[in-house]
Amino acid sequence: MLQKIVVQCKYGGEQKANYNWGSLFHGVLLQALPPEIADTLHQSRLRPFSQYVLPRPDDRHLTWIIGLWDTGLAGYIVQTVMSMNRIELQQKGITLEVVEVQRNTQSVQDYFSRFFTSSTPCRRYEVEFLTPSTHKQNGGYALFPGTELIINSIIRRYSAFVQDVSLEDAEAIKQIARHTRIVRYALHSSVYYLENIKITGYMGRLTLVISGPEQLARLTGALLCFAEYCGLGVKTALGMGAVRVKQIN
Repeated sequence: MLQKIVVQCKYGGEQKANYNWGSLFHGVLLQALPPEIADTLHQSRLRPFSQYVLPRPDDRHLTWIIGLWDTGLAGYIVQTVMSMNRIELQQKGITLEVVEVQRNTQSVQDYFSRFFTSSTPCRRYEVEFLTPSTHKQNGGYALFPGTELIINSIIRRYSAFVQDVSLEDAEAIKQIARHTRIVRYALHSSVYYLENIKITGYMGRLTLVISGPEQLARLTGALLCFAEYCGLGVKTALGMGAVRVKQIN
């Protein structure tokens, strides 16, 4: 099952929220979870969730969004977040009031039917980067999202979601990336702060076009849209790499 939890919060004071608060909300989540679950997540190389913060620039409201695709640990996260009525950000000295919590779920069957039962596959997608995104490359961080970096980032998490079908094969990644190309982009560099370090990535929009056989186009579409739950690039559990993916007919 795929899940998305959307938490609406409001707060007072002079400080204004920004997407960098995502790392603080990650800390809030781990502190609120049972200790044994938090320890399991700390030790996991591939965390089964992404989360990020979207502030509203015109007032003291923000939205906290958590994407989940793991059926084992997801229940603990859902139960913890759904019961919250306030959130303490000790580093900021701010208490946020939880105004509303929504839980959106989608079965595996319903998710894949969008891509594999339509008469013709969608071959054009727009990806909007809501928080800074980047990928590890050549010992540093990439300032531009190549298609192989995008696909490789999603596949590891996707394979954890669809455990009976693994796509973690170098040739499979190359085939998907070879038939996926960026045809339009409007990106700008952006910095994400994590404690005492900063990571320079990019934000904005890009358009991807998929060529090749129909089944490959369907699979690539399912991969790209899965990024709405798992994020794109590094540090997606800490608030980076949040995306919105839209099919363009």
